[in-house]
Amino acid sequence: MRRMQTGKQFILLIAVLSVFSCGNDSISPEERAKRAAASKGDICIGVVDSSFDPSLFEEGVNLAVSEINEQGGPLGRKIKPLFYDDKRYINIAQDVARKLAAHPDVVAVVGHRYSGVAVPVSIIYETTGIVFISTGATDPSFTQYGGAYTFRNMLSDDDTGKETAKLAYQKGFKKMAVIYERETAGQRLADIFSEEADKLGITIVAVRSYFKWQKDFRSITSELAKNYKFDAVFIGGLLPFAGELIKQARTMGITVPFIGGHSLDSPELFTVAGKSADHVIVPSVFNPDTPSKSTRDFVKKFRAKFGVMPDTWAAQGYDAVQLLAYSIEKSGSAVPIAIGSALRFIENWKGATGSYSFKLNGDITGKEIFFKELLNGKFELLDYESKEEISPFYVVEEITLRLPVEGIITTIDPGFSQDVSSIEVIEQMFLGLTDFDPKTYEAVPELAQSWTVSDDGKTYRFKLREDVKWTNGKPVTAHDAVWAIQRNIRPETKCPSVSMLYILKNAKAINSGEIKDVSLLGVHAPDDFTVEFELEHAAAYFPGMAGLAIYRPLPREAVEEYGERWTEPESIQTNGSYKLVYWDKGMLMILKKNLNYYDAPKVSIPEVRFYIIPESAVGLVMYENNELDITGGNYLRLPFSQLNDVKSNPQLGKEYSRAPMFATYAYGFNTKRPPMDNLLVRKAICAAVDRQFLIDLVTKSGDSPATTYTPPPILGSVDPKEGVGISFDPLQAKKWLAEAGYPDGKGFPDIELLYNASPTHSEIAHAIQASLEYYLNIRIRLREEKWENYLKYLVQPETSSHHIFRFGWSVDYPDANNILNELFNPHNPDNSTGWDNAEFADLMTRALETTDSQERKEIYKRAEQILCQEQAVIFPLYFEAAHCLVKPRVKGWYQMAIGGQHIRNWYLKNQ
Repeated sequence: MRRMQTGKQFILLIAVLSVFSCGNDSISPEERAKRAAASKGDICIGVVDSSFDPSLFEEGVNLAVSEINEQGGPLGRKIKPLFYDDKRYINIAQDVARKLAAHPDVVAVVGHRYSGVAVPVSIIYETTGIVFISTGATDPSFTQYGGAYTFRNMLSDDDTGKETAKLAYQKGFKKMAVIYERETAGQRLADIFSEEADKLGITIVAVRSYFKWQKDFRSITSELAKNYKFDAVFIGGLLPFAGELIKQARTMGITVPFIGGHSLDSPELFTVAGKSADHVIVPSVFNPDTPSKSTRDFVKKFRAKFGVMPDTWAAQGYDAVQLLAYSIEKSGSAVPIAIGSALRFIENWKGATGSYSFKLNGDITGKEIFFKELLNGKFELLDYESKEEISPFYVVEEITLRLPVEGIITTIDPGFSQDVSSIEVIEQMFLGLTDFDPKTYEAVPELAQSWTVSDDGKTYRFKLREDVKWTNGKPVTAHDAVWAIQRNIRPETKCPSVSMLYILKNAKAINSGEIKDVSLLGVHAPDDFTVEFELEHAAAYFPGMAGLAIYRPLPREAVEEYGERWTEPESIQTNGSYKLVYWDKGMLMILKKNLNYYDAPKVSIPEVRFYIIPESAVGLVMYENNELDITGGNYLRLPFSQLNDVKSNPQLGKEYSRAPMFATYAYGFNTKRPPMDNLLVRKAICAAVDRQFLIDLVTKSGDSPATTYTPPPILGSVDPKEGVGISFDPLQAKKWLAEAGYPDGKGFPDIELLYNASPTHSEIAHAIQASLEYYLNIRIRLREEKWENYLKYLVQPETSSHHIFRFGWSVDYPDANNILNELFNPHNPDNSTGWDNAEFADLMTRALETTDSQERKEIYKRAEQILCQEQAVIFPLYFEAAHCLVKPRVKGWYQMAIGGQHIRNWYLKNQ
């Protein structure tokens, strides 16, 4: 790497000369301090713009002054600004500084945003006892003298150069050229950038320089274009010269991106270079879209007052004046030395440009650097990783999607998910090999870009994308998928949905402990980006299964290092469109856009918040109060009692929609507990409930009554017109109950109905309770449990006293195998009914072994007859639909009945 000589000697010379140019009219620091201590009037500050490049600096200052004065001013005194303009010329800047130094009441100056003028005038202010806050001086030498009065609220080039080099590295630039303007701060910035780039492995292929008096840069740019190959150009220089150089470089055939310093953060860049300025990247300390409350408040007030968005220099000017006012109030004095002392010890200042602190030498630390790219005449912020502390109590509505969750999110470990809420969150953070098309629900590529299947239908090979990374930057490989599936099948892991893996060769035997060698499982990685599955039998629906959470790759290092705590925000690694940044188990989960996601530029919504809301009615109120963007569907059900009101409401009616859900609301019987071990009792209960009455008067949902379990249009579902199942027939119900030994309910023991806490489930349970008492004269005790306890009792029914339980199920993939086999096959661990039936088990085996879809449909029809009619193990009530309310600002929304919502495809359009 070729090193450069900096312009320190030049700047130092200018600074020294400035000492001798203060003039005889200057006020000494002692005189100024005495006058400031005695004064009770307005507090005078100098405000110096650098209008060579147009900005909104003065507007930002005026906003701060008006706010401060409207609040009574520091120490009850008004701020009086004196406006000047140095036009970015040293001689004009010195004249301005001398005038301010001669003013006996000036205690502070803000502005002079260019290092070339800020460094020399700082000496004038230092020697005359005036606090000086430069809003743009970036040269490291600005604070090297350690003066008592010299400060800046801008980052030094030491910070900017290093961060810019990191950006170049993240962009994948391997070779770069460097051009700088001599005897300016840009020269030092280029030096810092080059040093850091070299450390990061970026090769600087050429370094060139120019003087500000030059107008023709074609010799430099043509020579670079002809003799060197590079991915980008770093330019350290001022406008308009840097803009003209970029323009001429484009005519010489240099089409790669340019990266500059803060001095190019101006609309003047486009004015000078026009379309040639496209793809010029510049750093900025101001991001109007940051979630910081202080920033958002500033933007709102600025737009309200001036009708335009503030720029960087408006924010810098605003902050500088606010800092002065705060320091005066904090110190209890307008004496410059007291103001400076207070400034020096400010920590975690919450300003328009975010949070930062001051160092003892007058520099700042902790301020974020953002990057933006000029496109079609406008700067567009690049994706960034905000360093702002996450606040669960402050939400930036404009950039945040707010969603409710019914009950707690039990887990976000893909291997342990078994409820809708967990699946919804996991879908945002972890990629499946496949996904579902939102219109057809056919399997489509996701992590896998393609797949093939053998002639016998038993071997699938998935070719993975090679550009997918974990949030730590490491690639996601086939080995991550193999390790995850092997981990999930091990009996000691105790994955609740492990039967989803039984389709793999040897999976069931390994999970039961019959086979000890997990490498015999039917999943392998022939290379880093190929996963091969060997199945026990042909399954045309397997591509859909391959996208399920239990098949998703896991970050092995994180899981092994942190154990059960690997899913905590501080340890988790994800590869999907979002990542976890905050999780209060009983209140809130916050996800932020994952910048390492392979398709990150297409993800529009920066932040997603999941609020834990146990009451549907509360969720609806929050939605109406604009505290939620969506409610209903797979998130938090709309309260049935208010569904008609929602539909008829002039506003809510426009935001309401009904969509498929592929779910069945049902009750199951714990067949191991008397009297539910009596088939006739189960049949009697099934026949004693009027499903249509329940839908019309209780749920008011307009859903379809169900007498079978597999919801249409899933392959293997039974058309309701075929009459399979037990329909409402109270007379037959009484006969069955009498045949069971309980005529008119006499002698029938009290039984218990278990459901998870929810107003919806409670309303339905009370309706069932009333119906059974009315028609059968039997009494049911209702038992409402928290979600986590409810799940535990379903998995371990022998530990609970319940006889009947709510058994809702949302389909994982569109095939009856997902329901009938995985939920009710007596040979599978997921058997909450405790039921065993040889014919049913045989049917499930036959359905697995045949690939003929019509034959499989007939098999599943017979299975439904056994399950819901002949053996009455399950008591279906209705096929659920998703009733959703969606705010108009949520665009691109669609309801996914299975697999989880595609938030990555939605966007927010605020008014």
